[in-house]
Amino acid sequence: MKFLKVIFISLLLTSCIGNFSSTVFGVGVNISLDPRSPGLYLDDKLAETLIMKKIVQNNYKQVFLNVKVIDGTAILSGRVEKAEDKLKMTKFAWETAGIKAVRNDIVIADETSFRQRAKDLLISSQLSAALLINKKINSRNYNLETINGKIYIYGMAKTTAELEEVVKEAKLIPDVVEIVPSIILADNLSRRNYL
Repeated sequence: MKFLKVIFISLLLTSCIGNFSSTVFGVGVNISLDPRSPGLYLDDKLAETLIMKKIVQNNYKQVFLNVKVIDGTAILSGRVEKAEDKLKMTKFAWETAGIKAVRNDIVIADETSFRQRAKDLLISSQLSAALLINKKINSRNYNLETINGKIYIYGMAKTTAELEEVVKEAKLIPDVVEIVPSIILADNLSRRNYL
């Protein structure tokens, strides 16, 4: 399987697409801005897709769920109806090929009021805007989820300074109860030199 990926990526990179730094996979996903190697990036995206497929096949409302895979670690966030559903999401992630760790930040829907959900949306929007404006941060490398005033930040930082800058921006947002950063440094990726 990995051999086929290497061949596919080699053909892709040597074809008429041009310079690798300008290669775009999908809508708005510029692989040159992602610190992961192309192989690791594709492995993570495939795992994300497989987890979401399991969720959809089991008739769950994935609209309220966010799945992110970084370096083989599945990060689940969002809201589900029952505690049993939260456990099933963890099970789906663990059963997926290529997953070596699972972090489940899903909350039960009954625990959050409509007013709190509106506040959470505002917090996430404010932080998204702050990351976008800050020139020291590559905002495309981060996903945000706010639940009950607790902001979860998922992504990859190229440097420790960028990681610290992201957390600093989050601390400036009003009504944030807690900041939970799940930010991996690019230097700590397990398969940096995959290809």
